[in-house]
Amino acid sequence: MLKDNNIIALNSASANTVDNIPERFHERFDSNGAIISSHWPRITTEESELYFQSRHRGLQLLLINPPIREWSHPNIMPIGHGYVGAVAVMDGHKVDVLDLNAERGGPVTDAGSKFSVWVENEIINRLDKQKPDVIGIGGIITQYKLIKKIATICKRLCPDVPIVLGGGIASCLPEFMVTRLPIDVALQEEGEVTISELLHRLEVGESLKGLVGIAYRHEIRPGEWTVRNNGLRPSVQSQQAGLDGLPWPLRSAWPVEEVYKHNPVGHLNWQTKWVDGAAGDPGQYSVSMIASRGCPYAVRACDYCYAAYLGKQYRLRSPKEVVDEMQYLKERFGVTYIHFLDDLLLTEYRWGLELFDELRRRKETAGFEVMWGGTCRTNIVAADVLRARREGRPNILEQGYEVGMRQACYGVESASPTILKAIDKSGQTVERMEIAINETQRVLGYADCSFMIASPGETRDTVRETVEFCKKVGLNPEVFFFTTAYPGTSFWQLALDMGLICKAVTGEKGPADDDIIEEYFLRLGEQGDDVRTNFSDLSDEEIIELSWWAISELGAQNTVRHPHSGEMQDRTQAVRGATKADL
Repeated sequence: MLKDNNIIALNSASANTVDNIPERFHERFDSNGAIISSHWPRITTEESELYFQSRHRGLQLLLINPPIREWSHPNIMPIGHGYVGAVAVMDGHKVDVLDLNAERGGPVTDAGSKFSVWVENEIINRLDKQKPDVIGIGGIITQYKLIKKIATICKRLCPDVPIVLGGGIASCLPEFMVTRLPIDVALQEEGEVTISELLHRLEVGESLKGLVGIAYRHEIRPGEWTVRNNGLRPSVQSQQAGLDGLPWPLRSAWPVEEVYKHNPVGHLNWQTKWVDGAAGDPGQYSVSMIASRGCPYAVRACDYCYAAYLGKQYRLRSPKEVVDEMQYLKERFGVTYIHFLDDLLLTEYRWGLELFDELRRRKETAGFEVMWGGTCRTNIVAADVLRARREGRPNILEQGYEVGMRQACYGVESASPTILKAIDKSGQTVERMEIAINETQRVLGYADCSFMIASPGETRDTVRETVEFCKKVGLNPEVFFFTTAYPGTSFWQLALDMGLICKAVTGEKGPADDDIIEEYFLRLGEQGDDVRTNFSDLSDEEIIELSWWAISELGAQNTVRHPHSGEMQDRTQAVRGATKADL
């Protein structure tokens, strides 16, 4: 049994040390994102929550999780909400959760007016029963339409209650979100330290001027306001200097036991992900967590990726801290698999080897074992495969498999050198891709690879290069997406410059003002479910035919349920379409 981290901390600390715990969580960190002391207790296990009692003057915080991927079973607890909720509890506030994604229960067959009415009624009923002091909503840009609806309902029913927006949607265009949505504050990048200071200021009635990490509505005079952006807060530093001092997500406030652990992610739903995400084996449970933040390529990110939504610096938790949480999740929820939601998990191979060593020690000392998986990069895995051969040792995949690794997820995107250069897929070459994918399939049995079509320079020949590469290495890809411009990426500005955002809304290329940009966001659905920003010289119809041809040729995982349209489609139609494309 894993001992509670806070019990250890409290029992080993002197009374004087415990008495000196800062009153608010944000006071634990200095101006550079470093934690002042790593010995103060924090929320980790459910038992540890007992050490943090709500205060009489503490705020009532309502966190709302909007629905996402309604066609699938809800399978990922909102980790960001969980971290923010844990900090709020540690600061003596009360946390209530309205998880609309979990409460829908299963796939939504009619996502139209009936579902919209259900969402509205759920919010009305909750606000009628509980009167929050602050409302928090978080999500990603593809949820813009639902988030706007939710925020509008909340502001109509509770006009004087501050609404805080978090997640990638708040960070990508903070001023735009404060202007266009009925929210009061956009919380940028990491939320734990910032939410602590924000809730404190709201509790005592202090001005938000100078609160780093937010953009907000500043009232000039009654009925008149402007948007102020106070800039970004320094990222929480790596391992024991910072991330190890954060609490674990407040999973007790979300229906992990009732909903999320039953709907698998990663390795356990490899065969059902693009059908409805249902469990293949009802006896196998899974949950999610993160071990790192940011991306080592964020400073020079891949052009299509918003890699900096948790900060531009790549930072890791300590291997022991990660395995502590893994062990707790298995003991608490009985999971057989843990999926890491990191942008890139096995990026620093030395850290990966330290993680494997810790997992080996934990197996020897506590008999702990669990399957797990996460994101990798082909150039990094290939480099270690070659390095391991020279050094005469098992490579990163072989060692990972030994301690439970069962899935490696690669965003390959293309196997054409022309496209890889065009999208700035730094360090990834066809040769490295081949080494990594072959070794992944040998060790793990399969490689979870995703691709996209319609990048700058895309032609029939570049798509054919990708398909031929997959055939060469015997790869059945997970999915083919359409290249889509999202705010916060290099492709966003390129799409604006090319007039593609306007074209996605009006049908004609042209400049995009805020009205057109908002309409673009309102129409965003499942990632890559339609051709929105075709950067190539091919027509949209040709891009669709090419995608179906690639899927049919390779037997990709999204053959039955095509994410581009969100509809069940007859595979024979795809083959006919490909034939018309003269492939």
